[in-house]
Amino acid sequence: MDKVRWFFSLLSEMFPPSATFTEKDVPDVTGKVFLVTGGSSGVGLELCRILYHRGGRVIVAGRSEQAYNDAVTNIKANPAKDLKDFPKGSLEFLKLDLSNLTTIKPAAQELLAKVNRLDIAWYNAGVMTPPVGSKTAQGYELQWGTNVVAHFLLNRFLSPLQLKTAQSAPKGSVRTIWVSSSAHHFGPGPYGINFDDINYEHADKKPRSFTTYGQSKVGDVLCAYEYANLVSDKGILSLSLNPGNLKSNLQRHSGFILRHVIGRMLLYPPRLGGLTELYAGFAPEPAANKGFTYIIPWGRIGVLNKDVKIGLEQYDTGKKLWAILEKETDKYM
Repeated sequence: MDKVRWFFSLLSEMFPPSATFTEKDVPDVTGKVFLVTGGSSGVGLELCRILYHRGGRVIVAGRSEQAYNDAVTNIKANPAKDLKDFPKGSLEFLKLDLSNLTTIKPAAQELLAKVNRLDIAWYNAGVMTPPVGSKTAQGYELQWGTNVVAHFLLNRFLSPLQLKTAQSAPKGSVRTIWVSSSAHHFGPGPYGINFDDINYEHADKKPRSFTTYGQSKVGDVLCAYEYANLVSDKGILSLSLNPGNLKSNLQRHSGFILRHVIGRMLLYPPRLGGLTELYAGFAPEPAANKGFTYIIPWGRIGVLNKDVKIGLEQYDTGKKLWAILEKETDKYM
């Protein structure tokens, strides 16, 4: 039964029904502070567009200030759907290079120095299928180091502020969102993470980039799950999500057939992914769940890959990964 349920959930992630939670359903967020990593393009840009046009203070974290400036021009010139006449918020740039862990602490300190609350953090930035052998500045497989390790470290710095925010914020409103992907269904066996050699440093043959991408997206799920175990009783909701199969610069490393042929049939506009992330941030249903929630396009509670779920529930893979990442990131605190 679990296998059948999982299959139909995966099919539903690829061909979602229309969104029921959209821009017009976002509450007034004036005075609230949001962080979006990778908010200058793709789904992150669409999310920032909505948050800005609904009155939020939006911190856009990324490597390029020029890309941020281009995004600001785009956002201000093109209001979010149904929000044209709403009071505008603010947009601020936070320089952060997730492929280099030494940049995380200075960026976090800068953020903590200028805000006194953090209502929602979307760990949205990511790398998908770069050339095999690509690495971060610290030698991690690029997707693992960027998508998982760097966000984990950033969260270590930001968690105390979110816990403080939750003390006075409405119940269920403070959230940490670890953006995963349908690719989490295709991480390495048996439970999605190759714990014996996460960076495949000792493998006779390097795996395909999509395998290591899938592993990084499992890592995001595991971080969200374990963080929920740690903070759900302290007022923070920790969620993970698949934003959907979207047309974005994530596919820049993919081949021609995937980008131009299959992409036309299976990829959707980035705005819809923004609605998925919006649902994770503001919809009431996740707040009714105690602990971890996994969201699927375009804003529904979904089902994890069955093997990833078994690993979490029967073999404590979330706790295992959390301990590994804590030990590895201690030196950058």
